[in-house]
Amino acid sequence: MAGMPARRASTLLFAIENRSALLAARARKAMARWETERTVAEREQLFLGALAEGRAVPAKATIQDIDRHASEWRDLVPPDPGLRAALIGRIDEKYGLPPQARAIRAALGAEDPEVMDAFQRQTGRVITDLGVAPLPRRERLRWLRASLSRRIESLPPFWLAYALTLTETVGGGVLALPIAFAGFGPVGATVLLVVFGLVNTLTIAALVEAITRNGNMRYGTAFFGRLIGDYLGRPGNAVAMPALFALDAVGFCILLVGFGTTIAAATGLPVVACAAALFAVNALLIWRDSLNVTVALAVMIGLVNLVLLIVLSLIAMSVRAPAPTHPPIELALNASVLELIFGVALVAYFGHTSAGHAAKVVLTRDPGGRQFLAGNVAAMLSAMALYVLFVVAVTTAVGGDALSGYEGTALTPLAERAGPAADVIGTIYLLLTVGLGSTYVAFGIYNQMGELAHASSTLRGALHRGGHLAEFLFRGAPLVVIFAIVVVLLTSGSISFTDPLAIIGALTLPLLGGVFPMLILVAARRRGERVPALVLGPIGWPIVALVVGGLFLAGVVVFGLWIWEGPLERAAAIGIGVSIVVLTIVSVRRGAFTPRTVVEYRVESGPPELGVVSVVSAGKAVPTAIRASDFAGERTLSGPIGLVASPTGLRSLRVDLPPSVAPELTLWLHAVTPDGSSTATNGAIDVAVGAEPAIRFVGTVDELIVPAADNPTTLTLSMSPGSVST
Repeated sequence: MAGMPARRASTLLFAIENRSALLAARARKAMARWETERTVAEREQLFLGALAEGRAVPAKATIQDIDRHASEWRDLVPPDPGLRAALIGRIDEKYGLPPQARAIRAALGAEDPEVMDAFQRQTGRVITDLGVAPLPRRERLRWLRASLSRRIESLPPFWLAYALTLTETVGGGVLALPIAFAGFGPVGATVLLVVFGLVNTLTIAALVEAITRNGNMRYGTAFFGRLIGDYLGRPGNAVAMPALFALDAVGFCILLVGFGTTIAAATGLPVVACAAALFAVNALLIWRDSLNVTVALAVMIGLVNLVLLIVLSLIAMSVRAPAPTHPPIELALNASVLELIFGVALVAYFGHTSAGHAAKVVLTRDPGGRQFLAGNVAAMLSAMALYVLFVVAVTTAVGGDALSGYEGTALTPLAERAGPAADVIGTIYLLLTVGLGSTYVAFGIYNQMGELAHASSTLRGALHRGGHLAEFLFRGAPLVVIFAIVVVLLTSGSISFTDPLAIIGALTLPLLGGVFPMLILVAARRRGERVPALVLGPIGWPIVALVVGGLFLAGVVVFGLWIWEGPLERAAAIGIGVSIVVLTIVSVRRGAFTPRTVVEYRVESGPPELGVVSVVSAGKAVPTAIRASDFAGERTLSGPIGLVASPTGLRSLRVDLPPSVAPELTLWLHAVTPDGSSTATNGAIDVAVGAEPAIRFVGTVDELIVPAADNPTTLTLSMSPGSVST
């Protein structure tokens, strides 16, 4: 292994390890719903800075990581058989190359006769003899886990979208549903759950279409806040971010209460001690930043939860209904009952952010979004069916009089009726949903405080000087305050699992799960960069958005003006209602719903590399005449989407726009890397519209708002060869 090939192989392996480590780090946070753009950017910068300086990246790649991401690093490997053979030798020396490493072997051409001959000349060994020794048990388990993860992440787009959305939607909120609907009986509860389910299915379908039309969600880090900002601008984020923070803050409080009361009832331990144990675990995980959630892990945990929930329902169905010990409940639609059914149902059905997290994973294999939409809709309908099953089963087994007004979760009264089996299964379900859910929420609050600190240069500098401890204390301060409040309330016995859940759900989720999806879709159909393969026309009509958003707004206003009597609740509800109206008006005035034309030129990684030109105006694909000029001359690209076979040699593009396109013009230039991310252009580009003088853009170029004439007809891009490349 001596000589030039060996030295080059070592350098190449270093690059492969670093890229694999970066991709593995991304994969471990792929379904981290608590992430923000800043936390992701900081982590990426650590990796990219190390790569640029030739240093080892912060996390090391395993042989399983290298194999898992072989398709993303194979472009680094030149075709030289001798170098490939030397690289195989270096990997075998460092990690071993067992038969399970099929992707590595394929990427390096281990079965290519020339590579096999070169390897034998260099080492005196035969490639087929590599990895014949039995692996240690721990290593076999790692390969088995990697294989299972790959199988799950390779599910067809429909099933991947379905699994991710269903498993993230059905969580701890279901434990409050039997209590919220206790007074309605099985039939009444079923009707209400179906109504809420259908409405939320409509809003998540609207959100999925908006995500599919958005380039940043497709290629970026897939955050709900980023989607709102792209379509509704700063006013949208100014309303959404406080609502998300309030939802997380109250959610953390509720989850501590639910965990503490249920575990205390099952074990006999003090309720405060149980809540304190969960808080301590969350604090430790945040301090170490050690919680990883891959796509496969999210799906597996979610599927276990679904099985547990179905088993609990079956156990409840096997219990003989109790004889009534009290007169039948007289259902009075007072403030308490209305906020329970409205708030708790909205919390249980709020799986909208999961669609954003799944977007990049699914849309990579389903660019048109047809299966993405179908999977999300099917998941919400399945969640509705599960909720009906669980609520009817538990209500029938326990009785409405025992559930009505109960302060803990529905698991405790169910365990009292169904026995130890329900107690054990319910405890496991609680640990996986309420326990893990509290960690997600705690990380969310912690990272949102990081965004707040980042907005102030003075505070950012002070925390940087104070080190990790100072940052941990500042960003974790809200969690400490919430825990202290929970301790006081639990000690005094003045808090329940359902009441705060109902209030915060009734306040924030009409905005986050109702109004925002409809506004975003209306904007996306006018300003989106992509056109979905399937469009459910009516849900994006302004009149439908107005009706659906108006219903959610009316619900908030009714609570604020007529149902709630407490001054804080009334003020909060009225404030939310006013915010919805003001946001809509400001969005209209700022042009959030003004149609625009997006001309996109992207280079997709190969081999071979391919340039793609498309025009979307007012949310619809526009057939255009496209002429490309390169070293071979000028040629016309046919079809609504133009394909450039040799993008590295491209010198100019001329796009003839029909006079009917929207005059607001945006140019989107980017390259798609092998891992599916989008990178901006780096170079000098001259852009001319019609007869207007060309404007030069120098440096990092991604999305450009192009000054256009009233009726843009021709867009010309002159660029340095290879300025847009992967």
